[in-house]
Amino acid sequence: QAAASTRTIKPDHRKGFEKINKKVIMETAVVADKAVVYEPIDHTQFDHVIEYLKGEKLVAGGCTIKGENGGYPKGSDGWLATVFHLGGRNMESICWPWLIVTANAVFWTVLVESTDINPYDANGIARNWNTVYSYGLSATLSLLLAFRLNRSILRYWEGMMAWGTITINIRSLVSSILIHGRDIPHHRDQIVGWTAAMAIAAKKEIREYEITCDDLRGILTDEQCYALDAAPMSSLYAANEIRYHLKPLFDVRPDYNHSALSPARSGEMRQHERYLDAIIANIGKVHNLKQTPLPLVYVAHLRTFLIIYLLSLPYTLFKLWSWGTIPIVAVTAWLMLGIEAASMEVESPFEKGHVNDLDLDNYCLTIMLDIKQLVADFQKSS
Repeated sequence: QAAASTRTIKPDHRKGFEKINKKVIMETAVVADKAVVYEPIDHTQFDHVIEYLKGEKLVAGGCTIKGENGGYPKGSDGWLATVFHLGGRNMESICWPWLIVTANAVFWTVLVESTDINPYDANGIARNWNTVYSYGLSATLSLLLAFRLNRSILRYWEGMMAWGTITINIRSLVSSILIHGRDIPHHRDQIVGWTAAMAIAAKKEIREYEITCDDLRGILTDEQCYALDAAPMSSLYAANEIRYHLKPLFDVRPDYNHSALSPARSGEMRQHERYLDAIIANIGKVHNLKQTPLPLVYVAHLRTFLIIYLLSLPYTLFKLWSWGTIPIVAVTAWLMLGIEAASMEVESPFEKGHVNDLDLDNYCLTIMLDIKQLVADFQKSS
């Protein structure tokens, strides 16, 4: 029996338990002079969170993938499905620059065609300038835009890889703790619950949303949810709770287990700590990606270079294309500004409701389904 306590069984107030049934894995404690039977974690406890995450994917602006990708084609779809689909290109972010550039082309073309103004001479100056313009400025700007997009895509890739590593280590931690934490089921189950909560907490703090009890109902108590939400960094709070329960689970005590087990239990402890450290490190990596965009000096100068280049296009193209200058400038501006729009969209891919952002809701849903399966498999084998 455990030491007497005046409160409900909680991590900070439990003093220890005895196994009373290896097959069912239950614990008995005396709480306020009354015997309480501890029931181990059940896979159905994750059903509410799973349904809640599925519901978040269905609300308006809820996630990257809603239904059949929210009506948008996937990047892996064919040419016809992607080339002729204008949605999901983040064109709204470049609407005003494109309108200004196009209006400038219309102004210059109409002015020259409808008046006697003819700034173009016959001495080859315009032709020589076109050569410098095409091979000098255009090539330089193209390289700068390509580098900008490449850096943004790399950040997107690193964010995706970080969440993948988080998922892998959560699977490993939960799978291992279910097997190696049989001695004290309470601490084992708390680790499983706090590990699941850590993924939800990471998603919420990255998106700067509050954590509600509905987010974790069935996994944590309301009191634990409030404490998690009140923490300045909720994912670190969850990590500390996991460590709190790891220590007694692998402690070697003369009154509980034999000191000869010390090397084996220490090795198990270190392995679980490595899983936890990997989760914390990759959550930190995601935070760094969100909080450190590309340097302002590069982005600002590139956009200045781009807008000046596009505004000067009609003055260099009119001699050759006349009225065709307007559609040529409009299409060129749409193409080049579109590269900048794509870079903006994938530079910090953690917002909710953006077509091209990482599907954090789906990542968390996958984690919950994985944990539920691991717990269900463990119950069958117990």
